[in-house]
Amino acid sequence: MARRTVWLATGVIAGAASSLYAERKLKRTIEAAAVRLAPDALAGQVTRTAREAAKSTGGRVRAAVATGRTEMQRREEEIWAGLEASESASTRDLVITVATDPGVPAPLAGSEVPESHAARGRGRRRPRRSAPHLGK
Repeated sequence: MARRTVWLATGVIAGAASSLYAERKLKRTIEAAAVRLAPDALAGQVTRTAREAAKSTGGRVRAAVATGRTEMQRREEEIWAGLEASESASTRDLVITVATDPGVPAPLAGSEVPESHAARGRGRRRPRRSAPHLGK
């Protein structure tokens, strides 16, 4: 019977001690959260977060702009190379056609719009469409 009393007392003491420890730990956690969640602390935390986001965003924007410029230059060179290739092919075909067929009129010098159209006011420009080789 004495053993049971000892173990009962030990259990009561251990239970009371763990309850007191848990209560103190919970109070400390609540106090720390109250300090962190105070309006002044929240404003300071939001300010810090916004400042850090602004710093990192500036760097990301600069990197994106630099990448965009590089890709734009690469694409422009690709387009010009394609246009030069198609112009040289069409010019070569035109020269061969003019040289072999005397009935083909010579290309217009200067303006692409014939004088009769320009005189009548029909020389309006039409919106350009992208060439099929540009993929758009």
